[in-house]
Amino acid sequence: MRKMALLLAAFLLSVTALARPLPDRYSPYQYGHRWYFSFQAGPAYSPAEYQDSYFANGKGFDALSWHGALAFGYNFNDAWDLRISGVYGYNAGALSPYNGFYPHRYHAAELFADVILNYNALAEYDTAFNFKTYAGIGGAYTFGFPVVMHPYQVLDSPNLVPAARLGAIFEYDYKSGFGWFADICAEAYTDWYNGHESDKFPLDMGLKLSFGIIYHFPLAR
Repeated sequence: MRKMALLLAAFLLSVTALARPLPDRYSPYQYGHRWYFSFQAGPAYSPAEYQDSYFANGKGFDALSWHGALAFGYNFNDAWDLRISGVYGYNAGALSPYNGFYPHRYHAAELFADVILNYNALAEYDTAFNFKTYAGIGGAYTFGFPVVMHPYQVLDSPNLVPAARLGAIFEYDYKSGFGWFADICAEAYTDWYNGHESDKFPLDMGLKLSFGIIYHFPLAR
């Protein structure tokens, strides 16, 4: 009888322990319902028509350009967030190498809205390192094209075109909310982004690699 009472008491204690609500899963690497701010910069290359003329003339390094971006974002939960990003670049372009080499530079201001997925959060794996992918839509405004004395092509300026992009982020965060990251993306714009109509492919493309810093604002609790 005593053994039965002890077993019953142990059973009741175990049931009580199991029924007790578990503590909230919280980690400084959880980002649900938190805002963040980021800055990034790096090189860019446009594999558009006639860009190969830079390399044909021994000016391959000049085909690269530099860009910078500021962004604000909000995490709807630990896995999904929305980022609004403003980008500025001073891009390299070229006209058809018809009996010559016709490089030029132009300004580009871009605005994107990106949906970002954090793969670690899908498995509730909270860690300082995060791998993310994103897809975004937006628009670009290009301006400041020079007058190039080309036999038959003319640069049109300014230009406002729709855009879309895909990318990946490798991010390392600290418990303070600060972190750093690398961002690589491919962008597509409709014609006239680079100032002239294409005679090869109906889209203008851009490849960007950037490195940046990010700050995740504390969660209001």
